[in-house]
Amino acid sequence: MPARILLVDDNRRFIESAERFFADELSVIVVGSASSGAQALDQVARLEPDLVLMDVAMPGMDGLEATQRIKARAHPPRVIILTFYDTPKYRQAAEKAGADGFVPKGDFGEKLLPLISALLPDLVSPDRQPARPPTRLHTRPIEAAPVSRAGHPRDAWPLSPRVRTVILAGGEGTRLGVLTARRAKPAVPFAGKYRIIDFALSNCVNSGLFDIVVLTQYRPHSLNAHIGVGRPWDLDRGFTGGIRMLHPFRERAQTDWQTGTANAVLLNLGFITDNDPDPVLVLAGDHVYRMNYGPLLAFHAERQADLTIAATEVSIEDAPRFGMLVTDGEQRVLAFQEKPQRPTGTLASMGIYVFGRKVLEQCLHEDHHAPDSAHDFGKDVIPRLVGSGRRVFAYRHEGYWMDVGTIDTYWRVHMDLLRHPPAIELNDRSWVIRTRSDERPPLLIDAGASAQACLLSDGVVIAPGAVVERSILSPGVHVGPGAVVRDSIVFADGCVEAGARVERAIIDKHVIVGANACVGGHDDADGSPGITTIGKNVQIAAGLTIDRGMSISPDVYLEQEPLLWPSP
Repeated sequence: MPARILLVDDNRRFIESAERFFADELSVIVVGSASSGAQALDQVARLEPDLVLMDVAMPGMDGLEATQRIKARAHPPRVIILTFYDTPKYRQAAEKAGADGFVPKGDFGEKLLPLISALLPDLVSPDRQPARPPTRLHTRPIEAAPVSRAGHPRDAWPLSPRVRTVILAGGEGTRLGVLTARRAKPAVPFAGKYRIIDFALSNCVNSGLFDIVVLTQYRPHSLNAHIGVGRPWDLDRGFTGGIRMLHPFRERAQTDWQTGTANAVLLNLGFITDNDPDPVLVLAGDHVYRMNYGPLLAFHAERQADLTIAATEVSIEDAPRFGMLVTDGEQRVLAFQEKPQRPTGTLASMGIYVFGRKVLEQCLHEDHHAPDSAHDFGKDVIPRLVGSGRRVFAYRHEGYWMDVGTIDTYWRVHMDLLRHPPAIELNDRSWVIRTRSDERPPLLIDAGASAQACLLSDGVVIAPGAVVERSILSPGVHVGPGAVVRDSIVFADGCVEAGARVERAIIDKHVIVGANACVGGHDDADGSPGITTIGKNVQIAAGLTIDRGMSISPDVYLEQEPLLWPSP
């Protein structure tokens, strides 16, 4: 029996996109909607829904008061609170109101379905797979020092002209929260002027690889605009390779969205294997590192490998985040386990694979027909190849490498860039990290301003009396008189107005922090950096305080502090 859901939100666009979301994801019935707490009470009495999804910030009776009154009924429905703000105070307010659950709008697609399945197990089947990727909802208005490795001349490993590189760039990157609400993870800005995918692209051209295919899916618009025809990387070519952006498409036969990394390659296999490339180099587009792929490809050829996996050492604490390898003395892979809960080693896959073309075709078709496969290289394809006795080898990379998959990791990698020496050298003219750059005037540090241990991009203005310490400022950022920015990352065209304070925060593009406002804070009492994240186009009114660890969704104008539960 399908669940009966009532949607309560004063934003009609949110209601409409939520209705589409449930039509895509679950066999449920949206029995009605309401735009205020008072309307919600009437609708609950009239429609008797199984579940109410209740926005908090509404005119008149807010969602918390409406929830209290709904839960006071003799046979109340389940109520899940929806909000922009994910803080302990807000969760406590929702619990006090009697809500059965709490879901930040920025995590709607990821967290709501499991919660509904837990609350209504008899009405919703948790095993049902969505027909399409989660619909993105409209919201309110619009470590250790790197290990050095002996240098090698780039021409020491002559590359076959038949090498084709495939960069997987369709990831949603949900753990990066608001930073990926409007863009794919590989398109997230990095180190002021770059995007994360610039490292994979630059490694390719610096290694002499100019035949590149980029596979996209989730919100590719920023990525498309950034890469264009590939001119910044000398990839605007015709007869000698170049770059091709491949997007999901439909055929006359029944097709669906890409469901995993292996499935993404399979669906584009005809384009990838055009002109018979061999081998095929598969890269993740969302890792930060410098690597010459020439030695990796030579290692693969020398071992006559079916598959070679680039691998690096990680800490035992970080090992559960990665695919872990066990090798023998010849570096042949004896076992592979994806994200083990109790890892036995520290050699981790970097998500970089070299396949023989025929092996790639065969293993992808086998995986396509395998029952219960997630169609993922790490979860399915590689363990199956290792288990079948194929020649799978690990190539050890000893330089800096980081998967910036979480907010804390993203922030820490930026802080690594400010060390002496930095974790990854961006000033090495022998291995340039290329990017598309806007034309901006030179940065300006005005008289009386202070900037220490920072990365400052073109167009940055630091006004008199302002203090910027251990921070990365992207092009066009303005720091007003007397403002303070510490241990933070501010994306392009952000504005920190006079007297404002920003500390341990990541601020997306076009954000305005009003005069004398305070964003984030510095408190390691709980052992975490407690990074505050502010989504794109947010405006924070003068004098407001955004607490440490908060996350504000994009396109929000904050006129009051985000705590709606009244003081006792």
